[in-house]
Amino acid sequence: MKDQGWQNWVADGQLAGTEGQRLRMEAVRIKLEGAPQGTQVRYRAHVKDKAWMTWVTDGAEAGAAGQRLRLEALEVEIVGNPHRSVVYQAHVKDMGWQHWAADGATAGTTGQGKRMEAFRMLIARRK
Repeated sequence: MKDQGWQNWVADGQLAGTEGQRLRMEAVRIKLEGAPQGTQVRYRAHVKDKAWMTWVTDGAEAGAAGQRLRLEALEVEIVGNPHRSVVYQAHVKDMGWQHWAADGATAGTTGQGKRMEAFRMLIARRK
């Protein structure tokens, strides 16, 4: 987070970031705990002036921490487990909470110059 650094880990749909403080997210780290062997979370960030960054997995940084660049969007997916799905939601400057995205869809915005301020996600059983 802008001027705050890394926040504590959150889980199960809890808020990562801030609401109403006008602070940009700069990077995220996502990891699965207690997942069956072979299950990974894969994610990538869209960052101001850098566009889509490389996909990373299991706790690696996605974004540009410490570079004073805003995180604008995220895409997240579960790999290695066809029985699990991931749903997630972005809170965006001047837009508030967006609709839930799932399984690799974009949460946030691209090409609009808007910062992500918060994010939350859940792992669900695929139907």
